[in-house]
Amino acid sequence: MKRWIAASAAAIILAACTAVTTIDKTFAAAQLTLTVDGEAALSPLHPFQKDGLVYVPVRVLTEFYPARLQWDNKLKLLTIPDDSSSTIIKPGSELILYYGNTSALEGKAILLKGHNYIPASSLNLLSGADFRLDQGKNTVSIISGSVSTTVRKPAEALAAAEDHPKVKIYAALKDQTTYKGYILEVNGKKHQFDWETPRDPNHPPELYYADVNKDGQPETVVILTLGTGTGIVEQEIHIVKPETWKELTVPEAWKAASQLVSSSMTADHNDMVISLKLKGTSPAEVTLRLPDRAEDWNIGGKAGIGTVTYYSVESGRLVAELNVTTGFLESVGGLKLVYKPSDSGMAMEPESVTFLPVREYPATIKESGAND
Repeated sequence: MKRWIAASAAAIILAACTAVTTIDKTFAAAQLTLTVDGEAALSPLHPFQKDGLVYVPVRVLTEFYPARLQWDNKLKLLTIPDDSSSTIIKPGSELILYYGNTSALEGKAILLKGHNYIPASSLNLLSGADFRLDQGKNTVSIISGSVSTTVRKPAEALAAAEDHPKVKIYAALKDQTTYKGYILEVNGKKHQFDWETPRDPNHPPELYYADVNKDGQPETVVILTLGTGTGIVEQEIHIVKPETWKELTVPEAWKAASQLVSSSMTADHNDMVISLKLKGTSPAEVTLRLPDRAEDWNIGGKAGIGTVTYYSVESGRLVAELNVTTGFLESVGGLKLVYKPSDSGMAMEPESVTFLPVREYPATIKESGAND
């Protein structure tokens, strides 16, 4: 079956071939260097220019894209297999078989000294990558696309801590739409962690460098966004001691807040009444009245906490802001949670929580005299 596919592809694109192309000596003398995502390519092969086009070795795909290369020396066909289909390239032809369809490249594929080369512009079709030719530096740079992977440590950080430029975070491995692992750099030292998050350029990691556990040494606070949507923001937090690269234990904000907040939703004539009792170092009772909502389905239940969560560091304290919801993710206010270090210093725990009212839902807040 594979032979039949290969033979068919050869028949399709062989008509455009006359002979295997060679490089003009003029271009061979001007050797270009190749970089991928800011780092020198692993392949020792060099790109070159011919007929006004930039050519790169096909094998560079394997450095930033989940590609395997299969060469049929008898049919002179290069196959890049995929789970659903295959890409087939014939040296000497500008036509390729791509996901069952014939596509044209800017120029002919080239076989040179046993290695296959394609126009650099073809990388975008095959992997979503772009390229840039810097004539001044004699360099061809490949910028991997949104469905790429990389096997190298990236040169550019995703984020740096405000006022602390030596505290940075990098993506360790990109797998299609996911960052598989991160590299944390603190004052020139690096360590890799297996944290996984979606690749969302609109929500890059956030970094803080502060002594949140009050042991006299600053920690690196890493905030990663796991997902966003209508009425939903989910973040993940990591607190790392850079001298040992150990993580502090941090309970998720909604779980920590739930330790200090109890709630009820009851009917009062035609209105829904939401009651919150806040414990901790700032105890209070909060009452919200929603007119003409007594028939809501969740009467008798509890308010939701934390479908939207944002972590941050304020004045050296780890804090989180969470929403309070009723109904279908309808926010009626918020909570500000402040963490404190545990006695061991290797964990964080909830210390206080305060209610944050919103204009649409006026609240009555009564401070409690006792700390439950």
